[in-house]
Amino acid sequence: MNKCQSYLCLLIAGLLPLTAQAADALQISSEQRKSLNLTLYNQNLGLVRETRQLPRLRTDQQITLEDVSEQLQVESLRIDNAGKILEQNLNTNLLNQRNLLKHYVGKQLQLARLNPVSGQEVISQVELLNMDGNRALIKRNNRFESIPLNNQWRFIFPSLPPQLLSKPSVNFRTAGTSKSQLSRISYLTGGLNWGMDYVLTLNEAGNKASLDGLASLTNNTGADYKDTQISLVAGSLNNPGSNRHAEMLQADFAVGAMARSAPKTMAQESLGDFHLFDLPRKVDLLNGQVKQVSFLTAKEIPVARSYNYEFLIYPTLERNQHRVKPQLTLTFKNDKESNLGTPLPAGKVRTFTPDSKGSLQFAGGGNIGHTGENDEVKIQQGKAFDVSIHRKQTHFSKTFNGFMVAQELKISNSRTTAAKLEMTGNFPLQWAMKESSHPFEKVMGGSARWKLEVPPQGEVTLKFKVQMEKR
Repeated sequence: MNKCQSYLCLLIAGLLPLTAQAADALQISSEQRKSLNLTLYNQNLGLVRETRQLPRLRTDQQITLEDVSEQLQVESLRIDNAGKILEQNLNTNLLNQRNLLKHYVGKQLQLARLNPVSGQEVISQVELLNMDGNRALIKRNNRFESIPLNNQWRFIFPSLPPQLLSKPSVNFRTAGTSKSQLSRISYLTGGLNWGMDYVLTLNEAGNKASLDGLASLTNNTGADYKDTQISLVAGSLNNPGSNRHAEMLQADFAVGAMARSAPKTMAQESLGDFHLFDLPRKVDLLNGQVKQVSFLTAKEIPVARSYNYEFLIYPTLERNQHRVKPQLTLTFKNDKESNLGTPLPAGKVRTFTPDSKGSLQFAGGGNIGHTGENDEVKIQQGKAFDVSIHRKQTHFSKTFNGFMVAQELKISNSRTTAAKLEMTGNFPLQWAMKESSHPFEKVMGGSARWKLEVPPQGEVTLKFKVQMEKR
């Protein structure tokens, strides 16, 4: 019997399992991907759903899915229509310098050092003993040395270990299939995120604005997602982990019966207590990329300008006088009457206003939270320039069980239009208003609120006296 016949007999007898398994392995790359859908959330989380064409699979065959996220949450991995899955594994032991050095701890390799003076490189045989941060401990010529890991020192590796991968992958074993079929693969992953950036452009009068929203999509998964349909979920939701992932994946977000359209926005639908938005067309979202897509456009939104000042009224004698600027706030209603009436995801709002030449200038901005339909949106712009407040204590005395305090606030407005102010006084003790030059309302939490209007180029003085009692 010749050598070829002996090898064939051993293979048939099952005495060469490693060789047989290697021949039986199957690699499925993104080239076999037929469809791809991503759902992005606001907290560094994404749901990947894709289909890949698989050939007929043999029993216990090992299949490797390439081009997956290196932050894949393996407990959420689901592979359907590929036969009964016997086992599945996520391989993220990637080939990089640190992992390569870890592999060679306790082994021989070459060390090259560049002499910065002569420019010559010296190569020696060393044993890598350990690594600590950016330094390596080596043994050379029976001496122990600590060397920095920088551009003057470099290790020369004799070979690459096979267990270190150039990119992450998933492999699984299956009970086999009877024919070639389209497999459905889904998993949750970190590294995907999205957020909103709004631009609010005021008209010359400052009483109306247009609102443009851009959704910023971020991919730091280590994988490229090409020609993908992307959906965005607005809201903060818990990631339930391995115990409830199947319920969320099986739901597949099939709640289209509740969908309704909003003018000049992405198609959106309710997703329980959250909102789901669909991009109108497929896009590429590559690793390391931040992509901005148009989300919303609204015109002629009525905007109200107001000024806010909040202060604490101490039950002590106070000789200091306060000269402050109130906070400028722009307010609009998210309803159909204001040409909006669609869910607004949380994000940053930057405001621009035209100057006398018609050029747009940045005029401050702030953050808004998730805002539902018919809710009010308030954007704090910064401190007002033309409105000033001078506050001082005009009376202080002790009473039987507390204190009597009086204050005076002079508000001046140098603008050519009236300024509406909302003044909130906070009390650390139980209180009762004894005198007030202007009407006020009690606010939950131990506060009094005055709403004033200061005429153009005018001034208003607010005076009040309050009794504060010890609890």
